[in-house]
Amino acid sequence: MVAVPCLSAAQARHPQFERSVETLRGAGVTVLYGEGEEERGEGALFPWRAALDAVRGAVAVG
Repeated sequence: MVAVPCLSAAQARHPQFERSVETLRGAGVTVLYGEGEEERGEGALFPWRAALDAVRGAVAVG
């Protein structure tokens, strides 16, 4: 499973958000967010290439 959160900067600052990302990653979900990810602010395009690459990688492994 691959998750690509799309949220505002205010939502990303909420303390529960990082805990949720950690929980998902701990359960084996690939979460495309955080260190190494470019900031996706208001009006930014959805990172389709990164999302599809992650899905392809997950399918190839699984």
